[in-house]
Amino acid sequence: MFHATRRTVAVVDLTGYARLAQTRDDLAVARLLDDFYRLCHARIREAGGRVVKFLGDACLATFDPESTAAAVAGVVAIRRGVRELEPGLDVGINVHLTGLVEGDFGPDEDRRHDVIGGGVNHTFLLGRGPGIRLSEPVYRKLPSDARGPWTKRAMPAIYVREEVES
Repeated sequence: MFHATRRTVAVVDLTGYARLAQTRDDLAVARLLDDFYRLCHARIREAGGRVVKFLGDACLATFDPESTAAAVAGVVAIRRGVRELEPGLDVGINVHLTGLVEGDFGPDEDRRHDVIGGGVNHTFLLGRGPGIRLSEPVYRKLPSDARGPWTKRAMPAIYVREEVES
């Protein structure tokens, strides 16, 4: 059914998609998304990963932890490919190594493979907008010679005030 495991999770999201979709007819947008899905599927499979699902203009994929460096190379290739597909279009990609629950979920007649858990949610929260963001556990899995292009950035502090009764 489902089980707890550790995976590298990648979220790939087209940036500029909503703006582009407003300037194209639905059939042209559908063709673009189909090309994007095919590109993601090919690069993720080549890197040893599995597409869990496509969600509109996004893709969720997982990789075995041993394939983390290949996963990073795969998402870099996806970004390059998207830029070739459509000038002006880019992707925002988040990659995180985490524990999660994976398996087949849903009613018996329509079960689907999926991944859930706080680590999956954290992957989505690594950042937004164009670019590729790696979590610290993913960065540590990269061989030393592959770390050169990556720059460490501190997450901005968030200050929250809870209203209290006086």
